[in-house]
Amino acid sequence: MSWIAAWESVGLASKLVVITAIPAIVVYWERRSLTSIGIRGISVADILATFAIILVCLQLDHQLLRIASSMPVVMAELKAGSVLYASLRPKWLDVAGLIANAVAEEIGYRGYAIERIQESTQSTTLAIAVPLAMNVVVHAPIWGIHGMLIKLPALLPFVILYFWRRSLLACILAHLMLDVVAFEL
Repeated sequence: MSWIAAWESVGLASKLVVITAIPAIVVYWERRSLTSIGIRGISVADILATFAIILVCLQLDHQLLRIASSMPVVMAELKAGSVLYASLRPKWLDVAGLIANAVAEEIGYRGYAIERIQESTQSTTLAIAVPLAMNVVVHAPIWGIHGMLIKLPALLPFVILYFWRRSLLACILAHLMLDVVAFEL
């Protein structure tokens, strides 16, 4: 097994823990509804907002890659990360990782973290900044330090979508669709 396959296997396992543990904590420890972390039925307005954010992200990604292309160190890190993921075998691990990543990042960094930080600090700024910074940093091992930093503006639309709609399913759908496009699955 290649190190990237091992990395993705461990990542898949940890994401499955997030996907199951956070909702369990909310329901059984906090004794709250899953709507308290944005898990609710998806509406037509949510779907329309999702597609609007996807269009924004696609345009933003295009602009970020254009800027990054003028910085050799950034392009080298992004290319290295892309090559690693392109070499991932077996393919089912890549697909499972992509799905688990979209669900886990949105549950952990949007739904749970934003809601609980905002609730405990009464600060929207902290509720945005702390999970966003953590979400950016977790991209460093694959995408490098410079590649990680380019993720900051690319992840911000997910935060905007969550604050706009308070729908975790809308965020998951947007994240998943953008990753499918990005990784050409």
